[in-house]
Amino acid sequence: MQRKIAPGVILVGALFVALGLAGLSVWVAMAQPWLGIDLKAQDQGAAVIIAGTAQGSPMQDMRGARLIAIGPQGGASIALEPDDLVEEPDTLGKAAQVRRFFDRQAQIDAAMVGGQVAVLLGRDGAQQTVMVTPASSRPLGDLPFNFWSQLFVGVVGLSLGAWVVTLRPKDAAAWMLLLSGVGLALSAQAAAIYSTRELALGPATFVAASRVNGFGTLLFGIGMVTLFLIYPKRLVRGAALGFPALVIGLMLAVVLGLDWPQYVPLLPVFVSATMAVLLIAIAAQVWTNWRDLAARAMMGWLGLSVALGAGGFVVTVIVPPLLGRDAVLEQSTAFLFFLLIYTGIALGVARYRLFDLADWSLGVLFYAVGVALLLMLDALLIFGLALDRLPALSLSLAVVCLIYLPLRRRLSGWVQRDTALPIEDLYRQITDIAHLPEAGQQLAATTALWDEMFRPLSILPRADVADAPSLAEDGRTLFLPGVAGLPGLRLDYADRGARLFSSRDARRAATISHLLGDALTRHRSYTQAVLVERLRINRDMHDNIGILLLSALHTPEADRKNTLIRQTLADLREIVSNPMHEPWLLSDLLADLRAEVAEVLEAAGLALHWETAGTSGVTVPAPLVQTLRAFVREGVANVVRHSGGRRASVMVRVADGQLRVALSDDGSGFDPIAAAEGNGLANLRTRMLQCDGALSVETAPSGTIIATSIPLEAIPGKAAE
Repeated sequence: MQRKIAPGVILVGALFVALGLAGLSVWVAMAQPWLGIDLKAQDQGAAVIIAGTAQGSPMQDMRGARLIAIGPQGGASIALEPDDLVEEPDTLGKAAQVRRFFDRQAQIDAAMVGGQVAVLLGRDGAQQTVMVTPASSRPLGDLPFNFWSQLFVGVVGLSLGAWVVTLRPKDAAAWMLLLSGVGLALSAQAAAIYSTRELALGPATFVAASRVNGFGTLLFGIGMVTLFLIYPKRLVRGAALGFPALVIGLMLAVVLGLDWPQYVPLLPVFVSATMAVLLIAIAAQVWTNWRDLAARAMMGWLGLSVALGAGGFVVTVIVPPLLGRDAVLEQSTAFLFFLLIYTGIALGVARYRLFDLADWSLGVLFYAVGVALLLMLDALLIFGLALDRLPALSLSLAVVCLIYLPLRRRLSGWVQRDTALPIEDLYRQITDIAHLPEAGQQLAATTALWDEMFRPLSILPRADVADAPSLAEDGRTLFLPGVAGLPGLRLDYADRGARLFSSRDARRAATISHLLGDALTRHRSYTQAVLVERLRINRDMHDNIGILLLSALHTPEADRKNTLIRQTLADLREIVSNPMHEPWLLSDLLADLRAEVAEVLEAAGLALHWETAGTSGVTVPAPLVQTLRAFVREGVANVVRHSGGRRASVMVRVADGQLRVALSDDGSGFDPIAAAEGNGLANLRTRMLQCDGALSVETAPSGTIIATSIPLEAIPGKAAE
């Protein structure tokens, strides 16, 4: 049975390898003889000066002097040249220069490891020879930032490649990424040894590090080119897939195997050619995957990373020496460009937040173009028109700010083409949806709104419940939550399949969903409030206006009839406007009701018995005034119309925070089933429940008792409904 290697083992193993290579580089760099000086070429490139010295250096007092020559005690001195400080010998241009460079490095190193050395210095027009003894090793603290940055690039590159393999262990593209990470680690960490040397390295060390650097660089190219030949879609199959590896392998054989270092100057050319093939492979992937939204978004991510990373490295390090000019950046600094490429590719292969591409990548690209334009204009003005550096930089900044930045804004707007609805149109549509009477119409209008917003290929309802919009399938799908009782929706392929949904789309959908849900909820609350108000008016009209009109009907006197009609109109205005009066004294309210009830009963030929207890000094809120009036008036009206009795009794008591009212008669009772079909008792029962009170009805052939108990602490808002 074949055993599988756990993905975590691969990642941990890669980390150990990367850290092991870094540790080896540190050990080699520290194992060199050390003078404790920082050497720089003069601006004219004619001499080497001591720009700085380290604490505890044997040459601590020689800062600022020219380092003219160095040699073993009693032996021939070697005159130093600015080329001895070259960071990358590949850039010297000719094979003879490269061979001479390595020979001189061997001579300088031999002088430094032999004990005391004679150092010829020049200062203030005079020369002096100083005997110093180099330290046997370089202190760890003397290793410069550029050394550590290259180690960091190697460790992170290899680790990211292994991380992607742990995510996609069966994907050949992930393994190609890991292969390129190995190449990057070898190249960067080998370069860290010789590019940050103090003055010279031993021939064996320098040759080995230079060869490892060249091998790692082209190994990186093999991994990258092969990666883009198979990812995201396989462009070539079979033996053809190994052709790039074969060609780059031949390049390696030429540079590293044939009369080294005769063909070392070809390495920058081979690297440039490999980068060109890489860009062609990327362009082919973009063309092939143009209709696949996820793959196209991925290629946009990778293309941006490679354009910034490879373009930055090639333009600043490789192209200038090929044109006979100094590199714009030190190679140790430019290695950070490769880290940018590698990070972008790792994120793309892992398919991490691919759908955020459109939100920021174009902005990064436009600003990168601006920086490149600034550098090119500056170089053109300095080298082409022989302007000084400060005026050239100022003029370049003016051109970029006045011409490119406004053009960039227009291009960005045209490319991104923000199709968001104007806020006034969005508000109008949301308001219109909220005012539609039926849920089906609201769902149809909501679907139309989403279609106008994102123009998806399809919009389908979804049964599961979500709290917020979410992206799925690498941005192919946008899930929308249900709002205010409407079902959730699934949107597929934005802009009729022309792009993926982005996190910006999800944020916009969340905002619109919130506004839509809030509008629907508010409108439904408003509709419910209108219905409640209508029911309140209906109850008050039935319970209060009816008894007054009945009283007016049974009153023979014209003046009294007019008074009752005026009171009816006043109560009607109060019912419609529902003003919130000050609390009433219960005794005053009962006095008014007693007079009103007595007149109605007298006109109907019935006697009244009125009894109160504990009502003195008690106040009731205005909403309870309406409730109490409705109870007494409706009860008396029922006695007059239905009881057939000769006497009515009203008893009002206040005790234990409760207002208890009982209304009885000596009539013949009534049929509860028939009474339930009317509005009177139903309205009273509703009022009592809203006041947290209770209503009871007892009827028999000997009479009827209607009683209620209402807490005086009842909530006024409930009683008003």
